[in-house]
Amino acid sequence: MFKALLPLCLISYAACGTTLLRSRRQTANEVATRIVAVSKSKPELLSTAVALADPGLLRVALTDADPKLLEVALTQAIPELLATALTPGVNADNLRVALTKARPDTLATALTKADRDLLFAALAEANPDLLATALSEAEVELLATALTRGVVKELLITALTKSRSDTLATALTQALPELLFVALSQATPELLGTALTTANTDILAVALTEATKEILLLL
Repeated sequence: MFKALLPLCLISYAACGTTLLRSRRQTANEVATRIVAVSKSKPELLSTAVALADPGLLRVALTDADPKLLEVALTQAIPELLATALTPGVNADNLRVALTKARPDTLATALTKADRDLLFAALAEANPDLLATALSEAEVELLATALTRGVVKELLITALTKSRSDTLATALTQALPELLFVALSQATPELLGTALTTANTDILAVALTEATKEILLLL
């Protein structure tokens, strides 16, 4: 009985704030996202969304998300990471980016492979344009590396706020995973910020593929 009522609870929960403000017809996208929630989501993930989500963030998910990406979130995510993505403190613009600009494989990676604290930091503090670059262009192994335990939160946020889009894309598509991990776990924020702000992308690619760990930290 609970599982049967759960989709209705989700839809009512997310829509109530909008209904109280003004009456309007749902857009085609809103209809599509609600169909995903009702008919395609896993019960445990739907339960997580209903029980733990910030109402405003849940409303963003059911209003603005690409239905195919919402389906990824509600069928493939680890419950703990889905709850993290919908928790108070997450920037609504960044959640919107994740559910509209990501590729299905990068979104699935973020919601299954990430360290919880790093995922929250990325969704709470990243520059939305740089988050869009990361989720639309990254190689999944490198994205998982950037979000894995051992990466320093301050360095991840430096990368997601101080980079240029082209340098961030270079780091998340061409680096060796072990060197990317070194950069995000052992560099100083000042050094990393300078590299991602001023570097020529060709030189950055060489540094992240051919340098030794010791030399990389001196560049």
